Amino acid sequence: MNALPQDKLITALDHARLLGMITRPGSAAGLSRDAIDATQDILDSAPIITLEDVTPDIVTMRSRMRLLNANGDEMIVTLCYPADANLAQGQVSVLSPLGLSLIGSRQGQRITWTAPNQTEHAATIEEIVYQPEAAGDTTA
Repeated sequence: MNALPQDKLITALDHARLLGMITRPGSAAGLSRDAIDATQDILDSAPIITLEDVTPDIVTMRSRMRLLNANGDEMIVTLCYPADANLAQGQVSVLSPLGLSLIGSRQGQRITWTAPNQTEHAATIEEIVYQPEAAGDTTA
């Protein structure tokens, strides 16, 4: 299970882009029903905030963060759009189970997700290494 939508905050820009991904026929065609439903749940429930209200501890699109699992293993990932996903390079699609658990979550929060092979995973967002809004990079 992912972080609950009410535990998340979504920027207006991220909300608009995610909504477009799951509602446009061309982009939604390649998505699983589970990904569409989980994304819709987040979009329906998470409060939408303006760019001015984004604090540096919120995971937004293109944020890079350091995750720590219960075994003490670290993972550095960047939240990206599906076309840019490459797990071997740490690029996690926002529409993947891990990506959906990350978007809108906060530094210090424990997240959970179910991998495609039905394995349950959990990690803590130890640090947001880079967040576009905090860096003043709101163009992409």
